Amino acid sequence: MTTVRMKVLAFLTVFVTVCSIIAVAAFGGSGDINANGKLYIATTDEFDGLIRGGDDIPGSDVMGSKRLSQNVTVTNDDGTLSVGGTVTKNQDPFYPGTYIVSFSKNSILSSRAHVEVRMKVDKGDTVYVLVGDKEKGYNQFTTVTADRDNEISFDTNILQDYTLSTTDIMGAQEAMACVLSSESELLGD
Repeated sequence: MTTVRMKVLAFLTVFVTVCSIIAVAAFGGSGDINANGKLYIATTDEFDGLIRGGDDIPGSDVMGSKRLSQNVTVTNDDGTLSVGGTVTKNQDPFYPGTYIVSFSKNSILSSRAHVEVRMKVDKGDTVYVLVGDKEKGYNQFTTVTADRDNEISFDTNILQDYTLSTTDIMGAQEAMACVLSSESELLGD
């Protein structure tokens, strides 16, 4: 059994035990619902931590009882928005340094928001922010320069899936299209 599976199995055992204690306390009439609610949030946060490989989540990434991703933070003039996001590394060898940002809810915002993404990037690197996908094609949303190591940020009023890359994917695709069209002309197609 892998370590993660063992941790999940151990957590589930503890979770069922804790839920049983909460149920006994709630139905016995002596339980405090606020304490039980906090315990539920703490146990679900712990479960999320185990599923994600045990990464710690800084306190600044938690707003009320809603958990935000440890990789994406969305803020506007009113503060931090309670929209979670995840960053997944794209394993395509042709486009190294590429990540997919997905939000828990895609939506159009009433005002511009500032999106901060933690990813592997060096200060001063240019990062291309794209919309679309490999099959349908990409459109460039914006280009940003990393102000510090392992973090980039951009402004938007639409929360949707974004592709972030240190590789100029659109430029690479255009160059590949030119090469393929040149080869087809040489072959007489």
